[in-house]
Amino acid sequence: LRSNLLPDDETWEFTFPPNSFASHPPRQGVVQGKAISLRRSIAKDATALEMTLRMEQFPSNRILNSDDTSKFILLSIDRSFRFPEQPMKVGVEYLNRLFKRGVWLNGVQYRFYGHSNS
Repeated sequence: LRSNLLPDDETWEFTFPPNSFASHPPRQGVVQGKAISLRRSIAKDATALEMTLRMEQFPSNRILNSDDTSKFILLSIDRSFRFPEQPMKVGVEYLNRLFKRGVWLNGVQYRFYGHSNS
């Protein structure tokens, strides 16, 4: 979604082809959905931070088992998520803005719902 996150990012609005996630249907009983990761880039510049989107198996919990999973995005924040040469506070403020404003994918807003430290 974004290959170089900046500490002063204010919006997270993205458009991608709707069929870009067309794949084999999941096995029966397996729930898949959109997942966003915030992490250090795996490209040549390992100090850059990136935001990636992919399809993955959702964990089994009562919310995802009873609701339409297309309404949710799983957000994963890598433990090493920190802007280079910036105090930790800058990363925390970035995440707070992201949680408050949400992520927009193809015109649909996704807001922060909850968290787990696992």
